[in-house]
Amino acid sequence: STICCSVVSTPQMMICDNIMAGTYPNLISATRELMKDKGLAGFYTGWWPGIAGKIPSYGLTWTLFEQNKRIHSSVFKRPAKDIENSIMGCMASATTVCIMIPMDTVKTRLVTQMNYPDMVAYKGINDCFRRVLKEEGVGAFYRGLTPRLLSVVPMIGIQ
Repeated sequence: STICCSVVSTPQMMICDNIMAGTYPNLISATRELMKDKGLAGFYTGWWPGIAGKIPSYGLTWTLFEQNKRIHSSVFKRPAKDIENSIMGCMASATTVCIMIPMDTVKTRLVTQMNYPDMVAYKGINDCFRRVLKEEGVGAFYRGLTPRLLSVVPMIGIQ
């Protein structure tokens, strides 16, 4: 289902990432320019790293949530209440974000690298990961941690 959804979500991600990176000023401009510059394929730049990050993220979040529920059940000897499920979902998603954000950083770098024509382009996922680590250090992978936690954790807690 993640792969099927990515057919729609990847172009949306490309447009949003490029607007946020300052490549394009708005939705109409981003859509028109991406199509003009790269054709339909331009909307799917970053598809593979996006999928490579989403599938394990969803699996890890679900696994951590189920582990939290199992622990809760053994400690309290009752099913979790709605608010407890929300808190356990938040805990699971926060842990997943902290583990997976390096992949998200790589995806974002690959998607937005066209904004930096003077930079030597990344050749792919491995090249991007290695260069960021070597040139900027581990901390570069976690620069977006706070906004990512603020966007993902409440959403998963509500679900």
